Amino acid sequence: MKQLIILLLAMLVSGCGSSGIKPERNISENFMKGERAYANKNYALAKQQFEAVIKAYPDNIAALFKLANISMHERQWDKALSYYTVIIRKRPNYAKAHHNLAMLYLYKAKLHLNYYIANNESFNNKLLGKLIKSIDDYSKNRVERRTPLDKLADAVK
Repeated sequence: MKQLIILLLAMLVSGCGSSGIKPERNISENFMKGERAYANKNYALAKQQFEAVIKAYPDNIAALFKLANISMHERQWDKALSYYTVIIRKRPNYAKAHHNLAMLYLYKAKLHLNYYIANNESFNNKLLGKLIKSIDDYSKNRVERRTPLDKLADAVK
């Protein structure tokens, strides 16, 4: 009987050692390392760390947001789009994700317009040039009294 109790206690103690306390600490360490790497613009290391966080906690919005931003820096537009979409589905009121997704769409529009201008010389390039300038102004926050969307609407007229 005594041996059975000792055996049960040993099983409990060994079970507590793998109860998940240590991995949680590792995940928070991964997140903090990712934050430091991101702040230092070491996006490769930051990406590794945030992916480790997401592997353990797929609903971690902060890590998903950083991965989306890293994808933007790496010019992986579709990957960034999917991250922002997941974030918005999980937290519809997350304004920063909506803003960055809008900026992504504007940038993609600018790329398409530049491609169109390069391949269609007969089209009115002045109008498209105004549109591209409006997109640049909006994305760089060069705003006068009118909102950038007003300028964009004027450029399309």
